[in-house]
Amino acid sequence: MGKAKRNKLKKEEDQKRLEKLREQKRADRRDTAKIAIIAVSILLAIAILVGACCLVVLSIRSTGNYLRDRESITSDNFKVNNAMVSYFFRDNFNAQRSYYDYYYSYFNLNTSMPLRDQKYSDSMTWFDYLMNSTASSIANMLILAEAAKDAGVEVTDIEEGRIDLTIEAMQKHADEAKMSLEKYIHENYGLGVKESDIRDALELYYLNQKFYYKTMSEIEVTNDEITKKFDSDKNSYLTVDYMTYTFTKTTEGKSADEKAEELAKATNAKEFNATLRSILTEDGLKDSDIDTAIENAEVKDAAYSSSSEYSKWMFEDGRKDGETKTIKASSGSVSVYLVTNAPHKDESETRNVRHILFSLSDYDTEEECKAAAEAVLEQFKKDGGGEEAFAELARRESSDTGSAMNGGLYENVSENDNLVEEFLDWLFEEDRKVGDVGIIKTDYGYHIMYYSGEGRPAWEAAVYSAVVNEKYSDMAEDFSEKYKVNVNYDMFKNIPDIA
Repeated sequence: MGKAKRNKLKKEEDQKRLEKLREQKRADRRDTAKIAIIAVSILLAIAILVGACCLVVLSIRSTGNYLRDRESITSDNFKVNNAMVSYFFRDNFNAQRSYYDYYYSYFNLNTSMPLRDQKYSDSMTWFDYLMNSTASSIANMLILAEAAKDAGVEVTDIEEGRIDLTIEAMQKHADEAKMSLEKYIHENYGLGVKESDIRDALELYYLNQKFYYKTMSEIEVTNDEITKKFDSDKNSYLTVDYMTYTFTKTTEGKSADEKAEELAKATNAKEFNATLRSILTEDGLKDSDIDTAIENAEVKDAAYSSSSEYSKWMFEDGRKDGETKTIKASSGSVSVYLVTNAPHKDESETRNVRHILFSLSDYDTEEECKAAAEAVLEQFKKDGGGEEAFAELARRESSDTGSAMNGGLYENVSENDNLVEEFLDWLFEEDRKVGDVGIIKTDYGYHIMYYSGEGRPAWEAAVYSAVVNEKYSDMAEDFSEKYKVNVNYDMFKNIPDIA
């Protein structure tokens, strides 16, 4: 065979080997691609499965059955499941949040983070701490519910109507947020909580309220009991009027001690004011500042304080008008006190009133709120009026949760009580007569007012309230011994966190 032919055959063999190598590489790439596709498919399948599982879990949780099936707080005749506990927990937390934000931040609680992730103490999270207090409150509800059952007290259409109003308010908030009621409830009271759970919780709450106010209204207090209570702790029910001014340490002119000694010679309010004006004029104060100082020097109806040296002195037996005392502080300042009306019973008048609040937050406009109040008042008058009829209207209609279940009643209200000005102005009008009705507007909304009559003198009202509360506390203690409640704290693990 010639050389040329051998070269040709070699080239053909080389070409065939090269082609085989290329084919092998192409096959390898195809196998790699297949493996990649299979791997991606497996991962995708896993992702779909995990997603499906998550959706299933979310779907299961959103039904709330895992909450509803766990009755964590029980008594003989009443059961509270975790869905109800979640509502009470969130409602309690939300209601107090605005009041305790500073307190919470002081203890480094971040209310935008899960409570279970934040320590209240070395052995307890914030979730545990707040849940325990909620559970204690619910346990007390069950005790009263058992007592109410034995007393024949039941939830009626009046209480059911108030529950309807609560749900309607939630629906209004949901509409404003452009979400369904179910979603609104989930976001505010925990995933899985339903409208029916809230209704069950509110039925328990209103049964408690109804029984509590019924029990309190039936407690009788005799004059002898009032006298005995007053005599046992007089300082708690007496008040004192006095004048006072504090001189700070000075580097020029008369010293604080000298000024205090001069002022302490006063024997009545007129002399005190005149002497103080003279001293402050010498110090170079402006007339307007002196007038303010004299105005602020007068204190009326001060209560006893065991932690105050001057208060303990003023409430000592035998203290008389015109007596003075000076007290020097470690800073060098000196305070002068003049008794102008020695410890005495506050005989000032109190009055009783019922009201029905139509809250501005429940209406789209102020005009609608006012119109609703006017319509109810007009119908009340057409139906013949009367205090009992008004009390029932308050139980049905009032947005004031603090008084609604008590028929809108506020007893023994003093002009010095911490109530809105418009409320007190209407109540204490000079020509006010029993049975008077009217509408007033406050920052809260429109109130239909009903004047029930005079209350007890202020001092007596305070003693009466103390005796009533003592008697109720004794009854509550008896209830606690009679009706037993079981709390399963382990079940709270399934309750949704706040954040």
